[in-house]
Amino acid sequence: LTARSLPSIQSDERLQPLLSHLSHSYVGPDYSVQKNAGRLSLEQIDTLSVKSFPLCMRQLHKALRDNHHLRHGGRMQYGLFLKGIGLTLEQALEFWKKEFIRGKVDADKFDKGYAYSIRHSYGKEGKRTDYTPYSCMKIIMSNPPSQGDYHGCPFRHSDPELLKQKLQSYKISPSGITQILELVKGMHYQLACQKYFELTHDVEDIGFSLNHPNQYFTESQRLLSGGREVKREPSNSGNSQQKSNSQESVTSNSTPASSNTAADAELEGLEAYFTED
Repeated sequence: LTARSLPSIQSDERLQPLLSHLSHSYVGPDYSVQKNAGRLSLEQIDTLSVKSFPLCMRQLHKALRDNHHLRHGGRMQYGLFLKGIGLTLEQALEFWKKEFIRGKVDADKFDKGYAYSIRHSYGKEGKRTDYTPYSCMKIIMSNPPSQGDYHGCPFRHSDPELLKQKLQSYKISPSGITQILELVKGMHYQLACQKYFELTHDVEDIGFSLNHPNQYFTESQRLLSGGREVKREPSNSGNSQQKSNSQESVTSNSTPASSNTAADAELEGLEAYFTED
């Protein structure tokens, strides 16, 4: 109920400081425990991006594949999400390096300018802080994208017409697009994402309040695999109608996170390690 009520009061300027504080004090699962670490192969990411990534991460993945580069805001948002779904440090270094050298970044430049920041995000450099993936509220409320950026929340930061075109390209039905755009118009961004989940997974009600991109991935994998953990091979789409809560999800974290205010402060330092180009 709280998650459903928040979007309706976001336009009230008196509540902006409170909401901004809440976005830095997310107390749900922080997805810092990588229960699926090492079980996902890099070859699976393209398939998973279509089946189980929320729109914000699907957008970042496509931009990375198309441009072979992401600016620092996109690298942080997407990199920490990938960390949360199970990519090990070694996999992350391989993933980003392979993609960047397909563009204008050679191997030496990557090793000198980008690899350190990736190790830093995994707690292996600097203050050894183990950074956690961004929650929906943090993505919605902070660091809005500018021209040339692909991070942020597409439901919050995209032009409605461009969002409509994107949803059409992803084969969302006209009636579904109308429902999503109505929620966006009412500033119900997380509900719009929930509707996107329902439409792409062919379910009428997801049965939970969506508040984290990694939660989206977890619930998608739970649904598509019938409650089983993600395997090395993509799961059979024939299981897409099954849903089971009896087993633990691939990346679910049952340990509630305490206030992430300190971690957010540390992220300020992490951002300094990302180059702007």
